[in-house]
Amino acid sequence: MEVLRINKTIRPGEKLNCYFLGDIHEGNINHAEKELMEAIEIIRRDDTAIVVLMGDYIEAITPDDVKRWNPIAVAEKYGLRDLKDLPYRQIEEVYKKLGPISDKVVAVIVGNHEESYMKRHYSDIYKRFVEMFPSNPMRMGGAGLIDLSVGDGKRDRGFKSFNIAVMHGIGGGGYLPGYPINRVHQTFRWSDADVNIQGHLHSLVMDEVRKISSFNGKKRSRNVLYGCSGCFLHTYVEGNANYYEIKAGLRETDIGMLKIEITPAAKHTYNLVGTKIKLG
Repeated sequence: MEVLRINKTIRPGEKLNCYFLGDIHEGNINHAEKELMEAIEIIRRDDTAIVVLMGDYIEAITPDDVKRWNPIAVAEKYGLRDLKDLPYRQIEEVYKKLGPISDKVVAVIVGNHEESYMKRHYSDIYKRFVEMFPSNPMRMGGAGLIDLSVGDGKRDRGFKSFNIAVMHGIGGGGYLPGYPINRVHQTFRWSDADVNIQGHLHSLVMDEVRKISSFNGKKRSRNVLYGCSGCFLHTYVEGNANYYEIKAGLRETDIGMLKIEITPAAKHTYNLVGTKIKLG
């Protein structure tokens, strides 16, 4: 786990928007390229945006992965010659797409697809990906904490600090509609962060909990946000197939991303709003 500390100054009346973008699965025939480009354009137009990348940027499934390799699930733009270094070709494609927002990326989580490939091939595809970004984002591994201080320059407000816990995440498809958000709460049972976001589940869900504590002998309460950051991989596409679709009970995926709006408020507090940006 890594801890990233960020200070951001915004203009009075502005808010800081933090986007969580992941589970892109470049290289899969069902990759939602059109929707990904829409998401990137939304972020590009946002002057106050920062971005946390949530893992599984590439499919990274090669012929030696006997369990999951399926040539008809590989995007048609990749040929036989690409098999020599298929994950790196996919990483190059992802970075080209993320190019317009590459300077806004502050942290990069590793996904299970990247990790699985690295364990089989002793090739740090994750490190190679992070080093492409000019913003020098933090390479957080599978989980990390972000201490974020936001201020608008007003003396009576100053900088307000809060923290974000991020993980690529764990869990399966689940059988019932409530599984994704319940899994998120289970994932972050160790966390006391103000915002808790995971990926991996290909669901776009958000929950807000009011938590009570004491400070200097007085009761205080705060909103705590929990969420799963969506994905850019379609399932059950007519005429296509991938290994996700043969898992019993797997629901259709949620194409999109999460956004957290942070606004400094009086008395060293802040306002948090979580937004699900559903695309497609």
